[in-house]
Amino acid sequence: MRITRLSRQRRNNRRLSVYLDGQYSFSLSEKSAADFGLALGQELSQDDIDRITKGDELRRAKEYAVLLLSYRARTVKEIRERLAKKDFSEEAIEAALRRLAELKLVDDTKFARDYTESRIRAAGRSRRLVKVELARLGVAKPEIDAALKEAPDEAVAARELVAKYAKRYARLDEKTRRQRLYALLARRGFAYDTIRKVLGVEADQEVPETEVEPPRPPRG
Repeated sequence: MRITRLSRQRRNNRRLSVYLDGQYSFSLSEKSAADFGLALGQELSQDDIDRITKGDELRRAKEYAVLLLSYRARTVKEIRERLAKKDFSEEAIEAALRRLAELKLVDDTKFARDYTESRIRAAGRSRRLVKVELARLGVAKPEIDAALKEAPDEAVAARELVAKYAKRYARLDEKTRRQRLYALLARRGFAYDTIRKVLGVEADQEVPETEVEPPRPPRG
């Protein structure tokens, strides 16, 4: 089969349509065409076509994954699921993930450590809630456990959260203010012992019932 035409696609001028023996055969990016040295008159076997199209798919999968990572760090599971939604083949997805891992662009161990630090210290989440969130994001238990061992002191995070909301509740009476803060900390998943310690609540004091705040997926 001989290449008889190479033309830019209307919807994406960075991709080329390849015609073999006068008939449309496949498309690929300009970069892939240059990498494989495609030119008019070139003879291609079916093996050549398979090799070229697989190579182009892998390039597209890697480029899309890097685009996702430019918005925020992601787990292996997140990348895999987003690539699958774009209908990349399993072979291309796994090859792209291996390459990203080699380049240290995807690392669940580092992700878990950074995520835990950020969620506890900056977002005022408890270890318990962070553990649930990491599991939902696809981080394996060993990586989660290792990250939680290095996590900031939960009581410190709880105190910082209380200080953050102190002005908002300043005009409330002491009992109501304490109940609001207790409910806030409970929703963030802080252990009752930690909450009582931070708020100075005695074990026999009445406290409000509340549910743990459901995990929210990262944006982007």
